[in-house]
Amino acid sequence: MLLLRHANAGERLSSPSIDRFRQLDHAGRTDARQLVWSLAGKEIDRIVTSPLARCVETVIPLAESRGLVVERRDALLPDAPLEATLTLLAELPDAALLCTHREVILQLFSGEVTCEEGGAWVLERVDADWMPAAYLPPPSSVTEAFPRTASVR
Repeated sequence: MLLLRHANAGERLSSPSIDRFRQLDHAGRTDARQLVWSLAGKEIDRIVTSPLARCVETVIPLAESRGLVVERRDALLPDAPLEATLTLLAELPDAALLCTHREVILQLFSGEVTCEEGGAWVLERVDADWMPAAYLPPPSSVTEAFPRTASVR
């Protein structure tokens, strides 16, 4: 399973009711498009996301490239009860991708793991629990790690 934090959406807005509508910024839209290639080798049969715009926008390019429907679930909202999120995780197949928020990731793993915007955790099922196995940085940080070199004429 892949647990993805939504891509960059700029600064939080003044109140939670307004912040719900915050969309991806330019860098976030770029990362969302690059997820198509950075996750190309990962098996993904379902894409489930928080219904907030920044999460939905993060997974749309990936869903479109794979012909998958984006499923919106309140159990992935920033203020979702932990029990609701755990119930959702338990019902999903191993080849699912979930897009959510920092608050949910911190709550799931008791603050022991962090995740950059646009980054993802590969989770492995251990008995009935999901454990973080590997971290996949945001596509933009991988691109920045390998800067373009001058072309040869």
